[in-house]
Amino acid sequence: MKPTKLSAQVFYELPPVLAHYVEQERNLWLGGLPTRGSLSLREQRGVFVGLHSLGLQHKLLIDSVGRERARAISYRIGHELGRHDAAAHLDEFKRNARLALQASPVFRQLQGCGAVRTVRFEFDLDARTLYRETVISDSAEALAYGLLVKDDIQCVCWSTAGYFAGHMSEILGRTVVTIERECIGKSHETCRFVSKFDAEWDDEAAWVREAFEMDSVDEELAKRDERADAARKGEQRARYALSELNRRLRSDLMIDGLVAEAPAMQPVMQRARQVMASEAPVVIVGEPGTGRETVARAVHYGGARRRKPFVTVDCVGLRGHLLTQELFGYVKGGVPGATRAHVGAYQRAHGGTLYLSEVANLDIEAQVFLLRAMRDGVVFPLGGDEPVKADVRAIAATQYDLADKVESGDFLEHLHYALAIVAIELPPLRDRDSDVLRLAELFLQEFGERYQRPGLRLSQDFQRVLLDCAWPGNVRQLRNVIEHAVIMAEGRRLDLAELPDDVLATRTRRPQEALTEEVVRAALRRTRGNRTHAAQLLGIGRTSLWRAMKRFKID
Repeated sequence: MKPTKLSAQVFYELPPVLAHYVEQERNLWLGGLPTRGSLSLREQRGVFVGLHSLGLQHKLLIDSVGRERARAISYRIGHELGRHDAAAHLDEFKRNARLALQASPVFRQLQGCGAVRTVRFEFDLDARTLYRETVISDSAEALAYGLLVKDDIQCVCWSTAGYFAGHMSEILGRTVVTIERECIGKSHETCRFVSKFDAEWDDEAAWVREAFEMDSVDEELAKRDERADAARKGEQRARYALSELNRRLRSDLMIDGLVAEAPAMQPVMQRARQVMASEAPVVIVGEPGTGRETVARAVHYGGARRRKPFVTVDCVGLRGHLLTQELFGYVKGGVPGATRAHVGAYQRAHGGTLYLSEVANLDIEAQVFLLRAMRDGVVFPLGGDEPVKADVRAIAATQYDLADKVESGDFLEHLHYALAIVAIELPPLRDRDSDVLRLAELFLQEFGERYQRPGLRLSQDFQRVLLDCAWPGNVRQLRNVIEHAVIMAEGRRLDLAELPDDVLATRTRRPQEALTEEVVRAALRRTRGNRTHAAQLLGIGRTSLWRAMKRFKID
């Protein structure tokens, strides 16, 4: 079609060929044959749909597919109807685009959609501009919607807007978008539609563009299934990544990130890394509270069994037959009062690690069962005759010298040999001066977050007491002390008032000659080399600190 410029005046006054359709008081082009059950408009057969039926279709569509999809479907239906009618109008008026463009409001009114009039129509194909404003009084689509949907204030003539857009798009050969700006559904007096070329619209027409790209319900469901499947796979990957992260937290971070600057901890770190690569049983020797279970977990999660269970058994809390039952389980009726079977810890640890806290407290009966299980790789639940496979790595912890227990007859010699293939000795906290303050800072951060007390810091007096304390309860006691201090703190600085009495009572002030190299180095690191602050931290004078540094050849 050649570029055409049409003035607005042409469209405000309908030519006679169109005007005569709407000048009559009655619709002369509507016919019906009741005996044949047919209705027709301008010799085209159709079906009469009342406003209530039309509103019901609207409501059910919304209830079925949701408002956004219902609006998109209605707009697209109207768009296709508009294109179909536009092709018919072009044929009817012998390809006269001017008449065909004016036909859409005429025939929409003739179909009973309401009183339709164009109040402004301007376009220039050369400039690629279009503006058409159409008003409908008593819009049938809006009235039908309002019959069934109450208290819903919005523009609802979706198919009518689509019809005008499709009609013009077909005739002009360019995409036209029509938006309803006013609607009796929003309590306006009339329904007002604005049509422009797609490129002239901003984001207001985004939903129309999306309507033509919308997938079918089946396609959308299929895509949702794909997304759900992808989400499940992503969840699996996330779980795997989290598992790997946990492994690092439990191994690399527990070993490489373990507070272990003190010279006494270096053999522990080296030995722990070495046993990670093996399947050998391990005995961890150290006082309670020194972190024996932490090291055991690090060895487990850093090794090949990290994806399998880590099962702990407290050999102090349970004694005698109860401990044996917990370790190896029993069948139904296997022990007095057993109404059902119990799976023992050894069997639960299959493929993984069994951690025995204070293994020296095992009685001889349990020791015999344990030695047999470690040797044969099977367990016999109490009262049962069938062996159960149990591939388990044993890590035992004790505060005693097992060799002394063997000599006294309290521990089986063969079990000692089976368990102590590798031994790791953990030093007490009192021998780890340079680690005390770092551990305290880590615990301070942990409990500060837990109790929502950010920004807490340790006063110098508080730090000096931590360095002076004998720590009979080791790391566990230090952790409890910091938690106590965080709970009791009234300001942002932890001072002596926040320390529990047992720590103050066991404080042993260090004489100058008791200063060790690691204590001096720790104080200097803590104060970033500030000798005045380091001396204050240690409770000595600057001269005493200088002499100690000279004695240990510290620059």
